[in-house]
Amino acid sequence: MKKIIFLTSILLISSFIYSQEAGALNSIDKDFLESLPESVRDDVMAEMGTKKEQNDKNLQQRPSSEISRLDTVKNWENFNKQQSLANKSERYGLTLFNSMQSSFMPLNEPNFGNNYIVDYGDFINIELFGTEADSYIVEVKRDGTVTLDKIGAIRVAGLNFEQVTSLISKKYNTSFIGVEAIVSLSAIRDINILVTGNVNFPGMYTLSGNSNILQALNIVGGINQDGTLRNITLKRANKETQNIDLYQALLFGDIQNVPFLQSGDSIHIGPAFNLVRAGYGFNKEAIFELKEDETINDLINYAGGLKNESKNDALTLVRFDNNKFNSYKVESSNFLSYKTQHLDSIYADKERIGTITITGDVKHPGKYSISSTDRILDIIKRSGGYTDSAYPFGGTLFRESAKKLEGVFATKSYQNLISFIAASPSATNGQAQGLALILSELKDYKPLGRVIAEFNENNLEENLQDNIFLNDGDEIFIPSYQSNVFIFGEVGNPGSVSFKENESMLAYIERSGGLTRYSSKDSIFIVSPNGETKKIYMNGLKKYLAQDISVYPGSVIYVPRHVGKIEGINYYATIAPIFSSLALSIASLNSIN
Repeated sequence: MKKIIFLTSILLISSFIYSQEAGALNSIDKDFLESLPESVRDDVMAEMGTKKEQNDKNLQQRPSSEISRLDTVKNWENFNKQQSLANKSERYGLTLFNSMQSSFMPLNEPNFGNNYIVDYGDFINIELFGTEADSYIVEVKRDGTVTLDKIGAIRVAGLNFEQVTSLISKKYNTSFIGVEAIVSLSAIRDINILVTGNVNFPGMYTLSGNSNILQALNIVGGINQDGTLRNITLKRANKETQNIDLYQALLFGDIQNVPFLQSGDSIHIGPAFNLVRAGYGFNKEAIFELKEDETINDLINYAGGLKNESKNDALTLVRFDNNKFNSYKVESSNFLSYKTQHLDSIYADKERIGTITITGDVKHPGKYSISSTDRILDIIKRSGGYTDSAYPFGGTLFRESAKKLEGVFATKSYQNLISFIAASPSATNGQAQGLALILSELKDYKPLGRVIAEFNENNLEENLQDNIFLNDGDEIFIPSYQSNVFIFGEVGNPGSVSFKENESMLAYIERSGGLTRYSSKDSIFIVSPNGETKKIYMNGLKKYLAQDISVYPGSVIYVPRHVGKIEGINYYATIAPIFSSLALSIASLNSIN
């Protein structure tokens, strides 16, 4: 009934021209202010205070050369932020190296494992237990040997640490009875390497002897936009040149094939030749580098597959050919063989997956999964169709996007009315009660989000435009048939009366006690069960125009109150954006009985 009272107030004042009053602010009517709910009163006073502050500021504002230190700091931070954003890359893997450290040495020594290659400059700690107890440290000499106490020199350079440990332990086991040796690295050597090509800071670097290529690339600031991640060249003295692909490490965390470096190594980063964008629909949207023999299927793997919402039966490929962009459809059967070209872009179509709720007079009410191709008729059939008592003409569809839009309109209407009152306080004189009710209802208004839709199965089969697509989160309610007509507003006995075929609107009003002396004959509203709202003119020249005054079972006839005009504001224009929603709310009364 609260919405009915609201409609009674707001539809009475329906055809005035809006105008802003100029000049200084006048004192607002005290009776009107006191009649407002506290929350609304606070909004009105706040708006009046804001306008006064703006006027004072316009009068007093003067140019100033003073620079705020805080603003300067903010500007500097914003500059740094913009520089950081500018350096971000769509290339997958390059951002790994954006955390370049302030010096060219690692902040922490990397942990070494058994695969660490021992060489000149390493220090090995040896502890002996048993019949011979001792502890000492030996350095790997330039010739690659270490000298063991009471045993002599053995060669260890080029062996991994596990092999060195085994070799020293065996030497002591075979040389002395009852002696156990524990071997560890006391300190590891530094190595000098050369990094060239497409990196941010090429040059000679001194690194820890346990560094691999990833750590070296991080030290040099990373690979630049033009550099390759798939064909990095490692040159080592007296060794065959090694080509390294970093994708296994960067994409899948597999670093077994990332080589450790030795002093004198040279790393060269060549250019990337085949960059392909994995666009919308991929789990990782980025530009990937593909090798010559790799296909769309490889791109899908590198991009983490397709999202759940993406269609996987085909992809769209965009290619720059003959000085223009052309689109091609690639079917899933060709993913394994279709090779890409440099600067191709590939996208997946969106396949919306969601849920919808259908309740009321259907055979199997409940929640159903939907895709982007599902329409109203699909969900009706999936739920078993209608029961014998169903009234599809009164079906309702509630949608979250419509609910949000109604909320925006209601908030805007409320703020417009508040601004008008603050700017033109004299306009409230004598109209406090009506304005207070409207403001209160606008403040507390809760949108429903009803969308007018067709639910007749035959009509949906014949007219595709009426069979609209469904959205995730939609709610459908199919009411039972009720042979009533609802009459509200300024009539003698508001409520419901029984439906009679071909009975006129005025006859229904007469059966509800007729119009009261406060009723507005300028406009009466009929809201059909499907939510369509019509304004019927009873006075003036418009009453002679042909008007559709059909009344159906479940229709709502609404007679507003006439409260007269207020100079300077058109009430109907102010709250028109939300009237449709309120009328639809009334139309659903037959659904909730």
